[in-house]
Amino acid sequence: MRRAQRDSGGLATLEATLMIAILVPILFAILEFGSALERWLAQDAATVQAARLAGEVGGDLPEVHQLLADQLRGSGIDPDRVVVEVVPARVGWREPVRVSVTSEHPVAIPFLFSVTLPLRSSAISRGEVNR
Repeated sequence: MRRAQRDSGGLATLEATLMIAILVPILFAILEFGSALERWLAQDAATVQAARLAGEVGGDLPEVHQLLADQLRGSGIDPDRVVVEVVPARVGWREPVRVSVTSEHPVAIPFLFSVTLPLRSSAISRGEVNR
C-alpha cells in the first residue's frame, strides 16, 4: 500500500508539470492575441475618423495626419511607427478617398514562438469639397 501512494505522488507531480507546460502558453496566447485585437480595433477606429476628415477637407492634408496621430497616441500607439497612405491626394465632390494604416504588433508566447503581426486598417469616405 505505501509503495502505491509514493508512486502516485510522483505521477501527480508529473501531471501537474505537463499541464502547466500546456496551460501557460495557452494563457499567454489568449492575452497576447487579445492585446493585438484591442490595438487593431483602436487603429481601425482612428482610420475611420481620418477617412471622414480626409473627405471633409478634400484629401491628403496635414490635418488628416494630425488627427490620425492624435487618435493613435490616445490609444497608446506610437504614430511614428505606423505607415499612413491617403489615396488619392486630392478629391472633389463625391469622389472616394481611401485612408490605409499599417502597423506591426509583436506577439511572444512562451515555449512556442515569437512573431510580429502586421495590423492593417482601411476606410473609404466620399469627398465633400466642391471644386
